[in-house]
Amino acid sequence: MLIDLCNLNLFYFSMKHKNYLFKSLQAGLLIATAFLSSCATESKPDLGIKHIIVIGVDGMSPDGINKAQTPVIDSLVKYGASTFEARAVLPSSSSSNWASMIMGADTEQHGITSNGWEANDHTLPAVVSAHDSRFPSIFTLFHDQKPEAHVGTIYDWDGFGRLYNTEDVAFDINGEHEDGTTQDAIAYITEHKPDFTFIHLDHVDHVGHSEGHGTESYYQAVEKADHLIGSIIASTKEAGIFDQTLFIISADHGGLGKGHGGESLNEVNIPFILYGAGVKNGYTIEETVYQYDNAATIAFIAGLETPQAWIGRPVKSAFVGFEKPVLRYKKQKQLLAPVLLPKNGPYAPSGGLFTTSNIEVKLNNPNTTGSIYYTLDGSDPSEKNGLEYTAPFTVDRTTLVRAIVAKTGKAPSTISSGNYRLIPSKKKPGVLFRIYPLENLTSLPDFRNLKASQTGNIMEFESGILDSLDSAASTAIVFNSVLKIDTSGSYTFYINSDDGSKLYIDEKLVVDNDGDHGVQERSGTINLNSGAHTIKIEYFNGGGGYYLDAQYKGPGIGKQIIPAGKLNLN
Repeated sequence: MLIDLCNLNLFYFSMKHKNYLFKSLQAGLLIATAFLSSCATESKPDLGIKHIIVIGVDGMSPDGINKAQTPVIDSLVKYGASTFEARAVLPSSSSSNWASMIMGADTEQHGITSNGWEANDHTLPAVVSAHDSRFPSIFTLFHDQKPEAHVGTIYDWDGFGRLYNTEDVAFDINGEHEDGTTQDAIAYITEHKPDFTFIHLDHVDHVGHSEGHGTESYYQAVEKADHLIGSIIASTKEAGIFDQTLFIISADHGGLGKGHGGESLNEVNIPFILYGAGVKNGYTIEETVYQYDNAATIAFIAGLETPQAWIGRPVKSAFVGFEKPVLRYKKQKQLLAPVLLPKNGPYAPSGGLFTTSNIEVKLNNPNTTGSIYYTLDGSDPSEKNGLEYTAPFTVDRTTLVRAIVAKTGKAPSTISSGNYRLIPSKKKPGVLFRIYPLENLTSLPDFRNLKASQTGNIMEFESGILDSLDSAASTAIVFNSVLKIDTSGSYTFYINSDDGSKLYIDEKLVVDNDGDHGVQERSGTINLNSGAHTIKIEYFNGGGGYYLDAQYKGPGIGKQIIPAGKLNLN
């Protein structure tokens, strides 16, 4: 119909301007070709791929692979295509990212914005839905477009099975731990030789929460995942389908400390590895890859038409016969940020609380080039604004140290901050805390009718008091203090917490960071007069890792931990 319309337009145009007929014909054909191309379903590439197996390892970060002994994954990278700079979606939580991996979309499309999501209980509805309220997944595409295909899911975390309609798959099983899940997958592959298999392993994430990411136990868990991946690949050889199988290895997120859910590269960077039939040998993927590109790549290989609501793009360059994309914009390699000592774990700023008259500040440059520049007044450091660091120095009062690494011709590092809080040894604790042991917490409780099991006083707002409890899970805490404000003006308050928290000034809610989540920061602004103001923080830990700090900035004050010297009980 379009061609007829184009001819009609050309006829009309040629009658008025005969000497432009040839150019008009060319334009009409170009428009028609573009229109027809935009409506066509992308044909399935002939790469000899008849089977697709995705192995997703919960919480397996690039750091985990790089520092653990992973001979299987190393071989997949050597003889396949890979990037260790693929990105998870935010929040870097499990439900949101497993959903994006199988749905070719981000949270604002599929609506699975947190681990609290349920099919019949959620805040943000999916922009489109398939056979039920759920957003269409890669399993839906197989079910609707290739009903004859044998598709199976085997997973180690029961929460994965709630994300999609199980009627879209022929085989659906919640395995018993990582070993049982792997054996179920091997049995399924051997018996059915399925067209598409999705396997989820959970043990790495479990160790990340219990022992911490970057610990020896964590790397051992990654090594076990490597072994299990090898067993699954070996099963395809026994089934006689190895030479026709595409393997994709990835993860939902990384981690930091004992948690995830935040915005750091440790949590957001994930591996994306392709190996097997049709994949280039030893190819490094240079273009950006996002969590939702996983499903789009599967759909491309399987010849499935993707929904308009999907935003994922297939990683075509990983396959034989497809060109490397021309990238107009590339990632700029930044210098690594300086390290301020002492460090205080994965979340807390460097520095600390000291009951001394002065403290020595040391800064390290992790790069082989560049110089460190720092400020002590809260301003942003640069080569032009700041002191060049040449040796350790001392501070004799509460000080915010901000530093970067810079070198002419290179992108400067991000800013590192150190909060050095000095108080007299006779300073009394200025924060009252009340602890409430509860059950199954996923948000802050109503404290009005609750009775605290323990009370006490501490110097600052922090979650370290949970360390002394027999169990820190499902525990809520209320902190109260009086904050001294020296200068009237606008103040911004920040809470970093895992899990939820709220901050009140003079009984007014200023920061709402409630919910079951990893370490994330939220802020709010309020105008304050000089003088004393009540400050209250409500906090809870649902389970796993936990963390809390409270910061502020205002007139003449750079963003920093609210100093103990400004907090009193009255």
